[in-house]
Amino acid sequence: MLTLRLRDAEKVLSSIKSLREIKLTDEEKLVTYYFIKYISVGEILAEKELKALGISNPLKVIKNLILKGVLERGEGCYNLAKNIREEVFSLKRKHRLQLRF
Repeated sequence: MLTLRLRDAEKVLSSIKSLREIKLTDEEKLVTYYFIKYISVGEILAEKELKALGISNPLKVIKNLILKGVLERGEGCYNLAKNIREEVFSLKRKHRLQLRF
């Protein structure tokens, strides 16, 4: 099971250029880290898992991340934004980056 540690989240997020310019709270960093791992998660499952992982108000954090362009809302799911998702995939391919979770 994924554990959310701020230090790990900050390390991974710092390697993604498009996230460096966005100011994120600690909880937003943790939720972004979660979505880097899982890319796309159903609405109900995301809320349950994030609550279980210690995020106090997952829906509020997700809404803020959507407004900041980090996440997108699909049909019954939340996704890592396309530009960020493509950068994550590119980093994995080019550098064989092992994102540790």
